[in-house]
Amino acid sequence: MTTAPQALSPNSANVLLGSGKLYGDRLSLVNGLYVRSGEFDLGNCTAFTISPKATVKEKYESMDPARSLYSRAIVQQSHTIKITGDEYSLFNLANALMGSQGSINVTGATVSGTPGETVTTAPIPGAWYSLAYRQVSSLTLQQGATTAVLGTDYLLDAARGRVYIIPGGAITSAGGTLTAGYTYASYTFNTVQGGNLSGVDMYVRFVGNPNKGPTYEGEFWHVQFTPSGDLGFIADDFGNWTIEGMCIADAINHPTEPLYRLIQTA
Repeated sequence: MTTAPQALSPNSANVLLGSGKLYGDRLSLVNGLYVRSGEFDLGNCTAFTISPKATVKEKYESMDPARSLYSRAIVQQSHTIKITGDEYSLFNLANALMGSQGSINVTGATVSGTPGETVTTAPIPGAWYSLAYRQVSSLTLQQGATTAVLGTDYLLDAARGRVYIIPGGAITSAGGTLTAGYTYASYTFNTVQGGNLSGVDMYVRFVGNPNKGPTYEGEFWHVQFTPSGDLGFIADDFGNWTIEGMCIADAINHPTEPLYRLIQTA
């Protein structure tokens, strides 16, 4: 059995300049119990903090004018952890947006023209309109008996399946319904379904690798996270995300340490 040394104080070796890695494991409620599914690396995290907080009841005596503190009791406590990270992985975004991961899977086919797919019943020059599919080719765009000309009457964003109505072209607001026939390729995209969960429950593992000071690992059995702060998708600097959560007691599986534990490894 290996036992890490207990450093005596005062000792500069106890001063901590921390760094390390964090892992998250989404919990699922199965038959009344939370079940782990697998730990994912959260990538580069620039901050990880634990914030304990206690609610205290105080009793002051009434026997003299000083009314001194007579008794004091802690009636409840909470422990909050906060993580700030840099990497916009699907797993991290799903956590930061209180959502889940999904996918779009489409098998390529052809949308026949005449009349084909209705793009809009009242096209407005200068506007973009989405087709039903992405990865578009061989597009035929029609308004009534008029077949629109690419580059003169419309522009095509083939990758995203969008058409732009060029002002002054043959497609007009008074011309009626705009239809399309085209071919689309097979494609698969990963997605984040934002805001479809009421909360994000996770097991969190911290593996310390400090610049200086004692080395700790942490296991947080059940943390319920909520988003904290903005996610910058357009910004003047590298974006980051922040999640903040409260530790929920897991007395069934960890009766002697229900919230979390820190392990000194060096």
